[in-house]
Amino acid sequence: MPLQKKNTILAALTAAVFLLGFLVNDPFLLFEKSYEKSAPLIKSKADRVKKVTVTDNTGKRVFTRTTDGWSLELAGSPLGVLKADVNKIETGLKNIFEARRYQEVSSSKDKQGDYEVRDQDYQIVLEGENGEKIAHAILGKFSGAGNASFVRLADDSSVYAVKGFLRGDWNQDFDQYRDRSILKIAKENIKEVQVSGKQTFKFKADEKGQLVLDPQRATDKNRATTYANDLSDLTGVRFYKETNLPPRYGKVTLLLTANVTKEVEFFGPTKDQEFIAKSTDAGAPLTIAKSKVDALFPRIEDLVDKGGMPNLPPPK
Repeated sequence: MPLQKKNTILAALTAAVFLLGFLVNDPFLLFEKSYEKSAPLIKSKADRVKKVTVTDNTGKRVFTRTTDGWSLELAGSPLGVLKADVNKIETGLKNIFEARRYQEVSSSKDKQGDYEVRDQDYQIVLEGENGEKIAHAILGKFSGAGNASFVRLADDSSVYAVKGFLRGDWNQDFDQYRDRSILKIAKENIKEVQVSGKQTFKFKADEKGQLVLDPQRATDKNRATTYANDLSDLTGVRFYKETNLPPRYGKVTLLLTANVTKEVEFFGPTKDQEFIAKSTDAGAPLTIAKSKVDALFPRIEDLVDKGGMPNLPPPK
């Protein structure tokens, strides 16, 4: 065989060995499969889900997408259908749709109990339009090592370790999934605010929509804007379960566009220095922090624009 041909064959073999070694070692991680790039556990999208049903040995919860968010129902509960915390439900859906088939830990039915993904364990069913089943999964236990938990699709024996605690998104105390908004308003729709209690005053929106004190006087615009923000973002900490309310503290009455009127009554403080709020929007009384109540019942002097007040001569 000619020397030149031998050299060509040798060079080709050397190149092939080098390429094989390069692919095996992958020094630039060109072929590494990351968690995020792995196939999703559920091949669909969260916004297609219209109904979520979770079931364990304590009962069943049903979450249903509505025109203005999500509703919540506990099977057998006299509370009926309640408004759900939209952010909490959407976060739970986001997490389960981000779960990946990156790490399969077992495909043995005998080991499903070790991961708490047996057919009788915590189940979640996702449905789309007209009851179309998007997914049926069993959410297992927390791994105990890092931010991971186990999950299995009901029609598959494979158990996967996924990021986050998926079961923990759905098995918290029932009230944690209820909407705790005290008022459902847009600050731009506020026309008047009447405050009565230890502090009594009135705001009225001017032609630009800015709240000013009524009777009209120089008003601190920043404080008035903050006040409107506080009202539109008024949420409770937890639902008040006691039968009797503390003494009445005060009331805020709002007049909105289209002559819609809403009210919030405040009671307290409790022995824990909390207040209770009852409103036309909340389905039940809610506890609220003292700092929020203090912000809604400020001193009138703190609402006045000091720079807009005339300089009066000192008394003689």
